Amino acid sequence: MCRSDSGRLPHAARLPHVNFESSNTRDEVEMRKVVPNGKAVKALREQLERLSTQKEMASEIGVSIRMLRMIENENAPIAVTTAERLAKALQVHRERIILGSELSEMTPTVSAPEVLSALMEDEDRLIPRNDYDIASATADEGALYTEAARSHDVACIIETTLDEETGAYAQELFDILVGLSWSQRDILVDIPPATEIAVRRRLRQLIVLLKGNDIWIYRTSVLRRLPERYTVAPPDEPFSYQSRQVVALGPPGEYGETTMRVPIDHGQPFILPAWRKLRKSDNETETA
Repeated sequence: MCRSDSGRLPHAARLPHVNFESSNTRDEVEMRKVVPNGKAVKALREQLERLSTQKEMASEIGVSIRMLRMIENENAPIAVTTAERLAKALQVHRERIILGSELSEMTPTVSAPEVLSALMEDEDRLIPRNDYDIASATADEGALYTEAARSHDVACIIETTLDEETGAYAQELFDILVGLSWSQRDILVDIPPATEIAVRRRLRQLIVLLKGNDIWIYRTSVLRRLPERYTVAPPDEPFSYQSRQVVALGPPGEYGETTMRVPIDHGQPFILPAWRKLRKSDNETETA
């Protein structure tokens, strides 16, 4: 499937599962800033097994260690996209770490354990089928190849204008990635080494050609719950999961930005249990 912000196909209309959806809010989202709850961020970070240090977390969300310290100690304002990356790394909803939300309006004197305890009192959340995620810029043909080869399908999103030349590059790129996915090939048959080398070489060339025309490639992945539906499934309804690689073409990031907000499809809406329930379930599993 392929979405475009330019309102036209990148080349001859032969991309599989082509579907267009406009998105004109990207610039507005990137320019807005929010005030994080530093104590909540620090408390959640220290509870993580991975990314528990300031150095690891700063690298993960694309800010300096000094900036992360300012976030935690001074509630330094950050861009919305940075807040989204931070929330994703902390494995919580963005509202949980932003001042102004119900659980974040705490006095500066509240201790870290009290902040964490308050965050654990959140409620179950309804996650809609049509959501969004943060895709990261990539120039690694190996990552694109590997993710496509182990995904059920590939979704493409176009957030920039393509001309005849760049449209041809984009079409070939998506043709290759879609062809690698399980929906287009027999997953029981390994890809021959010579074919993999040739495909990866061409992917690398296309990445360079697109980047030379100021078009960046962004990627993320989503685990979709099937069958597709727009209402929450009954508890006893059978379901399955399928992985999807999401690849977006967009303009270069400004001021060091290397991510882009992209729409994703979960397959069906679902209920995300409150954090305390997830932690309780993990503890019961460890005890058993």
